[in-house]
Amino acid sequence: MAKSNDWWTDFFPAFRPFFELLSPRETATEVRYITRKLGLKKGSRFLDCPCGIGRISTPLAKQGVRVTGVDITGSYLDELAAKSKRLRLKIDLVCADMRRINFDRQFDAAGNIWTSFGYFEKEPDNQLVLRKIFKALKPGGKFMLHVINRDWIIKNYSSIGLTEAGRVRVLERRHFDFASSINRSEWIYLVDGREKSFKENLRLYSYHELRAMMLKAGFVDIQGFSTTRDEPINFNHRMMFVIGTRPGR
Repeated sequence: MAKSNDWWTDFFPAFRPFFELLSPRETATEVRYITRKLGLKKGSRFLDCPCGIGRISTPLAKQGVRVTGVDITGSYLDELAAKSKRLRLKIDLVCADMRRINFDRQFDAAGNIWTSFGYFEKEPDNQLVLRKIFKALKPGGKFMLHVINRDWIIKNYSSIGLTEAGRVRVLERRHFDFASSINRSEWIYLVDGREKSFKENLRLYSYHELRAMMLKAGFVDIQGFSTTRDEPINFNHRMMFVIGTRPGR
């Protein structure tokens, strides 16, 4: 892995303020959906990969789910460790690249939530993430992937975006590469009059592509939904949930 290609190393520490754009109500709705669709209950073992600052891990741990969170951004894990200690929650944390995790049949369920897939330029690396998560699940375990719907992006594409999070303003310049289906963005941050820019290169997928990749990784019973109300995937919803099961008992 060449350092120059690791855009996430600089991008995600700067991205931290944008977690605040998701309301507690929105998070609670997602957590209820994850709990229901993955069959989580008290004592279930759940792999949150990547976990970020624990937006999903924390409420699941409060429900008595035994959570392991994986992330490559150390500052996120430090924040989550401090929060879980303050709340007296047990969340096992691992600082690792998703391609390098090495769990084996340890989890009842796993989640890759909020567009945390497609980070890698080489397609086999993105496929490897699915294979690693498959390997981490017990037979019968379920996996939920929550990502941007490429087809919605194409329908609604804009080369410029402006977002604000507290005192942070970001101008996003985007270019969609049709040869690779990678959305290449420059995020220009303006904080207290100072400007910094960061790159993001995100491979976007249509549902049929993710379905094929999950089948290749070994998952069965693949399902896709646009919303937490189980609406079918279509052009009108930005996000999609894709769920698969590791076969066996």
